[in-house]
Amino acid sequence: MSLFDGLFGKNKGAKELRACESALEKRPDDVVLLKKLGDLYLKAEKNEDASDIYVRLGDVYNNKGFYPKAIALYKQAIKINTLWGKPYEKLAELYQLQGFSREAATQYVKLSEILEKSGENEAATMYMQKAAELDPAHMTVNKKVQTFNVREKGMMDPLPKNLETPGITETDFYDLNSELDQQIEELHIDASSENLVDETGVESVFKAIEESVSSEGKEDPLFLYNMGLAYRETGLLDDAIDSFNKVISTNEKLFDAYTMLGITYRERGLFKESLQALKDGSCLEETSKDMKVGIYYEIAQTYKAMGDNASALSIFKEIHKNHKDFKDVEVEIVRLAGGG
Repeated sequence: MSLFDGLFGKNKGAKELRACESALEKRPDDVVLLKKLGDLYLKAEKNEDASDIYVRLGDVYNNKGFYPKAIALYKQAIKINTLWGKPYEKLAELYQLQGFSREAATQYVKLSEILEKSGENEAATMYMQKAAELDPAHMTVNKKVQTFNVREKGMMDPLPKNLETPGITETDFYDLNSELDQQIEELHIDASSENLVDETGVESVFKAIEESVSSEGKEDPLFLYNMGLAYRETGLLDDAIDSFNKVISTNEKLFDAYTMLGITYRERGLFKESLQALKDGSCLEETSKDMKVGIYYEIAQTYKAMGDNASALSIFKEIHKNHKDFKDVEVEIVRLAGGG
């Protein structure tokens, strides 16, 4: 770290952290503040604090019924702090609430293993029993039964009251964009955080999720597609890629899925896969001429990301011939041609 960074950069980060923490005390469920504070903790390498914030943020969305975003945030918390049991439990409860028993059992098994390693054998046994009741065929459950001395009959015993299936408070869906706009306007923290913005992508993600949340299902293409969007916006690119591929396997929402798959592959640095997905999308029967323009634009962006400026420039020029006002094509042409 340079002397300048030591004197100013670090102090600025600490000041911004304190400002965000102070504001969050007054607005504990503010999604904008929670996301910003989580990012600041990560930047400061305070992974345990960051993981806790992502769980809190996931809880806010969970309580509102925005399950895909909550799942993505709980997984992000696990990615940051793999040995902390709370997000595994949160994921298990949410999966169970939606009827995904096998996924819930898997999370309980992981939680049980964490507790066993920390010497909390009684709690580990309890969660393994929970997993067994949800998915008796789970391989790890069968292997662990003898280790934990869980009675076969005990597998079907009623669970303790504190482990009952979580409920969800019935709430009317609200205009999330409007509420976030109001939250941002009402923020009163010092100038070091004046660029506080919601980086969770709610504007582009949750309108669709809100419309489909009542019909969510593991094999539902719209649910899978929205899960992909939520994963991507949260930075879980591999999970997003998996979700978009699952959508494609259902043979529905193909154009949208191929487009987002291509974009996500590009963001992941998998350029060959990005080009293939985008080209596959451009060849679909459902793809109109206007839709193809968007696909060609993304193909050009992938070539640009690869460093193949000549190919990118050629495509941007082709788009510009008939769609002069399409996105920032004109600007891209100037930049790639060496004009800025």
